Amino acid sequence: MPKVPKWMANAMESLFSGSYHPVQVTAVEDLASGLRKVCFEGDFSKSKKEFVAGNAIEFRINDTEFRHYTPSHFNQEAGVCEVWFYLHDKGPGSKWVIGLKPGQQLKLLGPGGKIKYDAKASCHVAFGDETSLGLFECLSAEARKQGHSFVGIAELDNANRPWAKVPDGNVVSTPKNDQEKGSYAIVELNKWLQNQAPERETIVFYLTGNAKSIVALKKSLLDQGFKSAQIQTEPYWSEGKPGL
Repeated sequence: MPKVPKWMANAMESLFSGSYHPVQVTAVEDLASGLRKVCFEGDFSKSKKEFVAGNAIEFRINDTEFRHYTPSHFNQEAGVCEVWFYLHDKGPGSKWVIGLKPGQQLKLLGPGGKIKYDAKASCHVAFGDETSLGLFECLSAEARKQGHSFVGIAELDNANRPWAKVPDGNVVSTPKNDQEKGSYAIVELNKWLQNQAPERETIVFYLTGNAKSIVALKKSLLDQGFKSAQIQTEPYWSEGKPGL
């Protein structure tokens, strides 16, 4: 729900007041030029859901707009949430993040969303772009904790390809192809599947980032015989839409 009338946003905030958690910005750090980590702290003890790596949270960024973000780290007991934000400077979400300062009071909604770390799988493969690097950090940390393997494939603008080294995990970068979304990532993924992959039934895929790229990768995986139950998807953005 990226944008609604102000009266509806107020009503929703009131209706779901039990799911909102007051938080404070405690730290802001630039991991790279255009990639910013923000730490939020608050009391999550009353959360109705337990955080699972891959889950998303939500903020109301102004009177009429909400945005979903995926934490790079979430410690429910300690009351700490960290998010890596891509500062593309193309919309209200990016401008909102730029304005965040230590000491600022906010309301955090969540956790929830479609992506959930599948502890039954032993091999975890994530796909995304600049908006997905925090997810890679979170999934990679959970995989290490569980004794599982992790690989991330990030399609990035050429200037941002060094960002693949920021997450603490096995992440490779590919260029973007605006004419054929996800095509370079599909080549990289297929190469990995041929050369390094374990038994196919032990793999789970998390496809995020651009909606059209997700469609292309999912089709490629299904065409290769992977089951839909092995593929989790959550688009973070789509051309022509202000936010997801």
